Amino acid sequence: MENNPILIPERKLSAFVVDVLSAVGVPTDDATIVADCLLTANLSGVDSHGVVRLAHYIRRLENGTIKARPHLTFTRTAPAMGLLDGGDGLGHVVAYHATTHAMDLAAEAGTSVVVVGNSSHFGMAGFYVLRMVEAGYAGVSMTATDRMLVPYGARKAFFGTNPICFGFPTDGIPVVLDMATTSIAWGKVALAAVEGHPIPDSWALDAQGNPTTDPRAVAGLHPAAGPKGSGLAMVIDIFCSLLAGMPWGPHINRMYAEMDAPRHLGHLIMAIDVNRFLPLARFKQNLAAMVQELTALEPAAGFDQVHYPGQLEGLQRAQRRATGIPIEAGLADELAQLGQRYHVPFPAS
Repeated sequence: MENNPILIPERKLSAFVVDVLSAVGVPTDDATIVADCLLTANLSGVDSHGVVRLAHYIRRLENGTIKARPHLTFTRTAPAMGLLDGGDGLGHVVAYHATTHAMDLAAEAGTSVVVVGNSSHFGMAGFYVLRMVEAGYAGVSMTATDRMLVPYGARKAFFGTNPICFGFPTDGIPVVLDMATTSIAWGKVALAAVEGHPIPDSWALDAQGNPTTDPRAVAGLHPAAGPKGSGLAMVIDIFCSLLAGMPWGPHINRMYAEMDAPRHLGHLIMAIDVNRFLPLARFKQNLAAMVQELTALEPAAGFDQVHYPGQLEGLQRAQRRATGIPIEAGLADELAQLGQRYHVPFPAS
């Protein structure tokens, strides 16, 4: 008999994450940023980037390859540009501060680009874009990751899944396109491995380049849209790794397989002050009209409605805030054991 997921209220799950991170020396403010990022992913239905990652972050905090109290250094290199050295800290904290710097620069210059180096996995790219659109900015976030994408025409992984996110402010659910450059996100494979589920054979390849349904045997993922996703992954690596002076492609420390050294990841955050082009209210009105026309289109066979990017995630956030976040049995056991080590009870519901 299959176990049903348990539903845990957002506030309880967030408090658990904060308490566990605090137990390994992460300052409360920083732990809260990480919890907000992970819970935003879970609330949005992007469970692959939610609390399923917590145990991994704890392992790296314990072995020192992520620093609980990093020294962040921001250098403004031009009126609308800056570099942030993350000091090998938690990527969520580093990218959160990069986003703050980006909005501050854009408030002055109208637009901004902040390149980040010496960071680590920063979770859901949309978290930072949501911060920007809530403040009235159009935003972009992207990150390099370790090799997992098999380039078009190749047999082995070279680039990372290299996600990129674009977002635009609205008076309702914002328009947010958050996508990996692989046909599916690696986090979905990681989640399947934790929960003990097989994956479709169209998702991934094993070390011999053959399709696999075993999430633990995955050695590479297909690029989205063939050569297009492959090329986009390279462009993101140039923006995030090369501009930051960080390792790129196959030279990036592997998140799970190389636990004995910091990851030195690079990110890029961009903020655009919509008001510098036209009043924000007018932009929102125009975007609302576009969204209304788009979602009014007759759906194709097998679809009940046409949705815009970010709409389903926004609806999911509202539903899960009301009903709780579903946690599968395998993940619940992992989190409960993690909590026991630090005397932090895992909430049952």
